[in-house]
Amino acid sequence: MLTKAEKLLFAAYLLTSEGQTIFSVEDLIVRAFRAFPQGFSMKGYPEYPDSNVVLTQVMGKEAPLIIRGWLEKTGVKQYRLTPKGLDDINRLENGQIGIANVRLGRPMEEGLALLLNSTAFKLFRSHQQEKITFHQYCRFAGLSVRDKWQKVQNKLASVEHAVQEARKLGESGEGVIIWIGGHNEKVSSDDLRILDSLWKYLLNHFKQQMNEWRRNALG
Repeated sequence: MLTKAEKLLFAAYLLTSEGQTIFSVEDLIVRAFRAFPQGFSMKGYPEYPDSNVVLTQVMGKEAPLIIRGWLEKTGVKQYRLTPKGLDDINRLENGQIGIANVRLGRPMEEGLALLLNSTAFKLFRSHQQEKITFHQYCRFAGLSVRDKWQKVQNKLASVEHAVQEARKLGESGEGVIIWIGGHNEKVSSDDLRILDSLWKYLLNHFKQQMNEWRRNALG
């Protein structure tokens, strides 16, 4: 069972890994609430974060995250994760911080939700990949017949990035919790890895159609 301080340490790590190397205490409050909603929600109002729970951990002389050297203050209510904080994340006992217990960043979560909720993914997972149509492939990748070739390339690159991130998460052996179709859904590590196999299949299976699209767009 993780302590409040350990959960906040992981929330700080998530912010850092998402590009916020320096973050505000408000950033930490929101990220901790999204990662561990039950541990950081306001009593009687589970849909709202409880800022006081976080503030007591990072502000004041006895703030655990500061005393333990996990966070360093860089300005007024501004912090960053320290090398010791990063090292101590790696030292936590096996599986105590499972990806299944946290939420992904919003852009990543939304991108994966679209892929995992697609017809192409559902057919591939049920071993019916031969039924996937070119139209369903385009829906999977977010392509439109009106797209210019540069836009097509950008969309394909975005899908490639999301698929590779999903593969990395899947290889960790843990699942994730994603908001799909109006509710939270646990996605297994197997499903995350399947996305990579599906993407490779789609790229190969519809290679001819995409080459034709490129020739028409550039010709």
